[in-house]
Amino acid sequence: MRTRTPATILAATAAFAVVLSGCTTPASDAGGGAQRNVTLTVAEWTNPGAVEFTKKLNAQFEREHPGVKVRLQTAPTANAAWQQLWNSMLQSKSVDVLAQFAPTQQGFAPDYTDLAPGGAAALIASGQLTDLKDQPFMKNYDPAVQAAAVGHRNGVYGVMAAEYVGAGALWYKKDLLAQYHLSVPTTFHEFLDACETLKKAGVTPIFVSAKDGMHGGVWQGVANQLLMKGHRPAESVQVSEDRATAFWKGTQSWTDPVYQEISRRHQKVMRYIEPGAAGVSQQTAPGVWAAKTDDYPFLLDGSWDGLTIQQADPKLNIGFFTLPGTDEAADNRVAFKPDLTWVVPTTAPHKDLAMEWLALFSKPENYQQWLASTGSISTQPALKNTSLPWMDWLNTHMDDAFPQLTNPWVPAGAPLDAAGPDLYKLAPVGGDSIDTVLSRSASAYRKSVGD
Repeated sequence: MRTRTPATILAATAAFAVVLSGCTTPASDAGGGAQRNVTLTVAEWTNPGAVEFTKKLNAQFEREHPGVKVRLQTAPTANAAWQQLWNSMLQSKSVDVLAQFAPTQQGFAPDYTDLAPGGAAALIASGQLTDLKDQPFMKNYDPAVQAAAVGHRNGVYGVMAAEYVGAGALWYKKDLLAQYHLSVPTTFHEFLDACETLKKAGVTPIFVSAKDGMHGGVWQGVANQLLMKGHRPAESVQVSEDRATAFWKGTQSWTDPVYQEISRRHQKVMRYIEPGAAGVSQQTAPGVWAAKTDDYPFLLDGSWDGLTIQQADPKLNIGFFTLPGTDEAADNRVAFKPDLTWVVPTTAPHKDLAMEWLALFSKPENYQQWLASTGSISTQPALKNTSLPWMDWLNTHMDDAFPQLTNPWVPAGAPLDAAGPDLYKLAPVGGDSIDTVLSRSASAYRKSVGD
């Protein structure tokens, strides 16, 4: 739901857009009392499909609530602009409905670690967000999924409205694969064979923004599938917690054989990326890829960029799948990541109206439009995103999908590679070997936790 990188969100510009719409008929304040004009403030980060949908929903809300106008505030996630905006709005107590990235349970490390929550998890732990668990509209959503994404101590502090696939996510040009008599691969070796066939035909197989870390999706995708091998989808949260505990206690390390194998597989895929990947921006990559119809059959990019690709070339026949990271087709399952979550600050000026806005958003007929506009995986069990042709593969592979595994807990301010290998430095994007990168990560992790 955002222009993003898997490893970091880059820092500092404060530009943001303010969109105003509405009518001026007097209305009751959300808290009752005197009649007056009311402004409900909704804020989300810049994403074309999501913002356009929100504008339409706001207009509907205004029609159904005479005297209320909805102000939409947006900012890009790049350069910390979004973080600056939501921080300022919380401090000024001026926002009613606010988008946040779902903290997941990784945000709440056990007490024995003495790690303080950060981001949205910190807002929850400090009592700054409203518990929505008992709101009627929450019945439209899977309670277990919502609790895993934004739950804490028997409360649910938001509506996780969007899920996307980023770990190993691959777009492909259907016509280009057909031209070379290739189908969607189901195993790791099938994928490598397809890339080799394309390379021998003079085609560069994979386009990716290595400048902004999107090549990390290969490592993440393979890791999810190898580490979840033999586990049921419902066990993914426990697998993450067990791994984090083992890292903390020193019984697992980034130098373990499984991470060496993940890194080797990552390097094998990286042999097939375009030579100039290190200079490609993630913001421009989808459009550049779409424009080059006779090259780059695969694009390493999240499922959130479907609308951007289609806008760049509406005639491009595209498909989507996830990198098969293992040699057994049955072990190559979809890993999805909770994303945009609507929250209501406890300081919201018009909390009752905020609940009504969320209720309107959650109506199946409106949420179905949200899915079509954003390309999100549905978080309402009764609905699927069937209006987008490229969603066909995902829709048929979601029954055994699982929440993406989270990294081991690390203290705030720890070096980036304490949470996993620095893939900017791993060959062929960087110049370091697997042993060097993993040893550096293992050492950074142990130092960050005080060993």
